[in-house]
Amino acid sequence: MSDESKAAGEERDANLLIRRVDALMRRQQEDSQRAVQEVPLLTEVVEHDPAAAAEKKRLDEALVEDIERVLLVRLVPELNKQIANLRGELEKELRKSVREAVAHAIAQRQAKPEKT
Repeated sequence: MSDESKAAGEERDANLLIRRVDALMRRQQEDSQRAVQEVPLLTEVVEHDPAAAAEKKRLDEALVEDIERVLLVRLVPELNKQIANLRGELEKELRKSVREAVAHAIAQRQAKPEKT
């Protein structure tokens, strides 16, 4: 193959590539324009039904109350158990602190005998 035929082949390949890139860019632009043009517009005003809104609110409130009741039924016993455990631990710590304070006071008193 001669240099001239190689150059001609490369030029054809470059032109083909440029045409493909141009076609892709055009298609992308058309898709973008179509997407913008196809955005639906709200043209109808919908009036809210007060009865339906009130019923939905009532149902939502009932659901909230049910969830609250179920959670309280499950959580209050657990909370009471945890409080009882903490109370027991605090009572043990208090007894230990009192015992140590009394022992310390007695030890100090025995270290300093009273003068009579």
